[in-house]
Amino acid sequence: MSRFLCIVAALFFLVISCKKEDEQKQELPTATEMNISVKHTDYAKIDEKYIDEIKSWKEYFVVEDFLQELQNTTPTEALNNALELKTLTKQLKDSLNVETLKTPAFKARIRVFENETLRLADMTFIPSISAQQVNSQVEKIMLLFSSVNDKINTVYTKKQFDSEINLDSLFKNQ
Repeated sequence: MSRFLCIVAALFFLVISCKKEDEQKQELPTATEMNISVKHTDYAKIDEKYIDEIKSWKEYFVVEDFLQELQNTTPTEALNNALELKTLTKQLKDSLNVETLKTPAFKARIRVFENETLRLADMTFIPSISAQQVNSQVEKIMLLFSSVNDKINTVYTKKQFDSEINLDSLFKNQ
């Protein structure tokens, strides 16, 4: 009988020790989708010849630098930086000091860009947010910043075109 009890006790301790190993293995951190770095779409840049036109708009360059950091980031890092991006975007919108860009079409692009950064900031408060949703939102932000840059390029290209062609002289000669 004592042999039987020794065998049962040995089996009991063996089962308990195996269970503890399994529990310890489950506690080890694993790489989740939220921690996998994603390379986001590169946004359109402002043409070099137009940079001087907006150099007084310092907040633009701050946001651009910040977005360059977000181009290759994890969803967790994107969420951690979302509140700062929200603040920088608000400053960008409020500090528009380039007269040529103070048009309804350009202001609309800035507002849409701000709204999408606000959406990313709101995602920080959603506990069940997925990595795919965060990555999708960062992609939208990159595309909208690209749209802002495209509009800047278009405005200054049109301005350059208008200055090169003197329409008044064409109509006076007729």
